[in-house]
Amino acid sequence: MKNPKKDVKLYNLLFPLWMLLLFPHAWLIVLPGNFAIDSAVLLITLLILKCKEKKRWYKKYILLIFAFGMLADIVGAAFLLYMLFMNSYEKFSVPIDSPLITIPAMLISAGLIFVFNYFITFRKEDKKMRLIVSLVFTIVTAPYTFLVPASWLY
Repeated sequence: MKNPKKDVKLYNLLFPLWMLLLFPHAWLIVLPGNFAIDSAVLLITLLILKCKEKKRWYKKYILLIFAFGMLADIVGAAFLLYMLFMNSYEKFSVPIDSPLITIPAMLISAGLIFVFNYFITFRKEDKKMRLIVSLVFTIVTAPYTFLVPASWLY
């Protein structure tokens, strides 16, 4: 008879972590997709703010925004993975797909997106402008996919 306490079920992990590990070619979709979203958010934000230096901002910041966004998502996914292992040893009794786990993971990533952009990426820009752009990226590019149960994908 199988011991249910020792079963580690990956179906509760959320995209993109398990999907990218099981299907490495998914990176070919995720990386350009995230870059395109970051580019669109930056350009639309600069357009709405009537920034006259859109080209300079884009060239100077898009790679940092993209890299820090991916790093923030990886940290949030690592939190989910950590909680999965905590749950498998019964030290933690909340289901891994519970909002009590996924929302903090999403907020960790969103918080890191803000911190990275405000304090590192845009640190040489005007405080008001860097605050607005950092907040827009925090809200628009937070990893909302963490809230989607992996069971919906198969």
